[in-house]
Amino acid sequence: MDIAHLKTFLEIYRIRHFGKAAEILCITQSAASARIKLLEERLGVKLFTRGRHAIEPTPAGHRFHKYAEMTVSGWEQARLMIALPERFSHALSIGYLPDTWHLFLKDWMDDIQKELPETALNMTIHAGQNVQELILGNALDIGFVFEPINSPRLSSINITSLILKLFSNQQDMPLDEAIGEGYIMVDWGARFEYEHSRAFPYFPGASLRTNYGVMALDLLREGRRSAYLPYQVVANQPSNQPLHLVEGAPSFERHLYAVYRSNCESVNLIETLIKKIIQLAKEKVIEQ
Repeated sequence: MDIAHLKTFLEIYRIRHFGKAAEILCITQSAASARIKLLEERLGVKLFTRGRHAIEPTPAGHRFHKYAEMTVSGWEQARLMIALPERFSHALSIGYLPDTWHLFLKDWMDDIQKELPETALNMTIHAGQNVQELILGNALDIGFVFEPINSPRLSSINITSLILKLFSNQQDMPLDEAIGEGYIMVDWGARFEYEHSRAFPYFPGASLRTNYGVMALDLLREGRRSAYLPYQVVANQPSNQPLHLVEGAPSFERHLYAVYRSNCESVNLIETLIKKIIQLAKEKVIEQ
């Protein structure tokens, strides 16, 4: 099975449009359709339903998605490892959530590379559940997530924590207004959802939801809005776009975990990386 066919499937699955996926992949729409047709013939199932105005994955398409992603990620990891320059003796494939990059990893990469000068790093963004599946499928060596993963095959190490506070783009906004019409519900994990529901039992629901904290930050630029954000994000706000703490709002603590297979061949290298990241996290807390 050609890896290009799997990449085509993943792109169509992501944006739900044959023509736009074909443009991104620099192929014709007919070529994209032919690739999906060949995949469907080989698998013996339909992967997409093609309506007049919409393309949707079938149940089989949803099930196939994680295997296609693992196969493509594994292929890319193998390709990069084989093509490494001679000065690199190791390679690690790292998966992370978008917010873990903006909040932590982007500030640590220079120090990590100095600590592991002979290790090439392949970094990719994934959803939380996909990180677990890709690690279990050997397509990722290590993942950074906000929820520990309970599996006898995986180790979850607490790297650092972040305090989520309710911020508004309006000064002195009352709490009941802050969690009202202009409230942006950010998905900081299942534990946050549980603690949030206990703190606000009469919460009516949010008209805006996102699983990306930086997106919430962008939305806070206009209107009368509020959202739970970590101080790491707010501290980097431009002075001309101040955010204000909502008085009386409870705070929530979240943790960053490093997750990896405890029996993988690169376990010593991974644990060296984790020790360095824990050190960097402690230094960052001291600075703040």
